[in-house]
Amino acid sequence: MTHEFFSNRELGKKELSSEKITTSVYNGVVGTYKRFQKNFSYDFPVTCPDNEMVCGTDIQLLNAAIRAQIPDIEIPVDVKWDEDEIDKYSLLDFIEFCYSKINDINESDYHSYFKHFHIFYPDTEIEKEKFRVEINQIFARNGIVFYLDNDGMIKRNLPTQLDAVLQNLSVKSKDNRLNELVNLAIENIRKPKEIDRQIAIEKLWDAFERIKTFYDPKKKASARTLVLNIAEGTAEFDKLLEYEFKTLTDIGNKYQIRHFETNKIQIMSMKQIDYLFYRLIALIDLCMDKVKEG
Repeated sequence: MTHEFFSNRELGKKELSSEKITTSVYNGVVGTYKRFQKNFSYDFPVTCPDNEMVCGTDIQLLNAAIRAQIPDIEIPVDVKWDEDEIDKYSLLDFIEFCYSKINDINESDYHSYFKHFHIFYPDTEIEKEKFRVEINQIFARNGIVFYLDNDGMIKRNLPTQLDAVLQNLSVKSKDNRLNELVNLAIENIRKPKEIDRQIAIEKLWDAFERIKTFYDPKKKASARTLVLNIAEGTAEFDKLLEYEFKTLTDIGNKYQIRHFETNKIQIMSMKQIDYLFYRLIALIDLCMDKVKEG
């Protein structure tokens, strides 16, 4: 269990808004990794010369595996004393690697001649969870949006309003391909890599284009039916929806979302992607009930 610091109790937790990994955050992760090094011994064992029982972790083998899986990380993984530029994605990959290799250990058999314990492996995952909690506390204390989920994957805390929409969105339309596109978009928008979030917004716009043909292969007529069904006889809301459908269609055509010709507008930041994703997912959420009904 991690300690709840006084500043959190008195002032509240930091807003999770940064994606920058500083040297101090990197060093915090390295410190946690070093404390758990014995827990890597199942996959990278040092064995007792007397009876070949596991008695420690082979750091050389561990470093070789880390280098093979994460070629851009600096080996050996150690604290940095200079304010170097941190390779964010290598560190996040490293955290996932560590989580996948941590095992609970039991050091109950002391070998007095070699002055070491023999290591056994209970069928539990207590240390894996401790590692996850400690990593997430480092991120949270530094206002970083990333977190290590209990499936072993690094994910991204979304802006509060966007997260609320996604938590309450029911993706259960009669169109399985539409459901697949929306779920792919939601899955990728939570990922840390920029390319994944670009995929998320592309898939969401694909879903938007598909939802406009739910009633009729002729897109314009089908979209009009959908707007009328959502508006439910409210003329002003009908106008608002017509405007929103047209605007979001224009955004999909003019920006580098589904098309990447040189005359398309490039999206310059992840915040812009979050904004566009939020705007369209809110509209798709509004459409979903009518698409369920058919």
